[in-house]
Amino acid sequence: MGPRPRRHPARFVLLLGLPLVLAAFAADLRFGTTRYRLAGTDYAVPHAYEFSRNVHLPWLDGVPGLGREPEESLWLILAAAEVAEGLSGYSRLSHGHAGPFAADLVVHVVGDPDRRYFAPLYARQWGNFDARLAEGAPWRPDPSGGERLVHSEGIDHRRFYRFPSRHASRPADQTPPSCLASDDRDKREVSTCTYLVHRDGLTYDFSLRPENLTVADRVPAYILTRLAAWKR
Repeated sequence: MGPRPRRHPARFVLLLGLPLVLAAFAADLRFGTTRYRLAGTDYAVPHAYEFSRNVHLPWLDGVPGLGREPEESLWLILAAAEVAEGLSGYSRLSHGHAGPFAADLVVHVVGDPDRRYFAPLYARQWGNFDARLAEGAPWRPDPSGGERLVHSEGIDHRRFYRFPSRHASRPADQTPPSCLASDDRDKREVSTCTYLVHRDGLTYDFSLRPENLTVADRVPAYILTRLAAWKR
């Protein structure tokens, strides 16, 4: 009778336990929550919607709130398909330099009932806009509709402010939408516009591609509806 095979109980336990650990991790990501407090209201936000748990971009590590969200601040990421279902007119796909991609929505929400966060940014952004106007920056038609005040034009990029019209009134709850554009290999423009909006005691900071610019004014209400489902 030959020698009995050697057993490796530690390896057996490891192999048995690994699937359980992975399953627990997946369950935590799907069903776990983190408590946040925004403008006096508590929210239990599912991990699946926390930007910092689902996306890691090294060049964003220095941005406040991404590594560990501070009190009164929350970074959300919502899947494009989900947003399209709840926000009429939102396109699930956007055109990028490498082709179409899912237009997931990333939003920074700040509890800001006294506008302490929003007010200085509002003053600075409109101040920059007025400075460009005073310098004689040109107005040009925007391919997505409306007009753009061109901030700067480089060889590989363009910066501008985008408005429905140069004669549109200046809103008290929003900074001028600031945009950055460049061309893909087919000379098709690829752009992103950033919006900063203050409503209902919250400040919303988010970016949209041209396919979704028409829904910008309704994004805060949509986010507020999502937050309402997580109230505690």
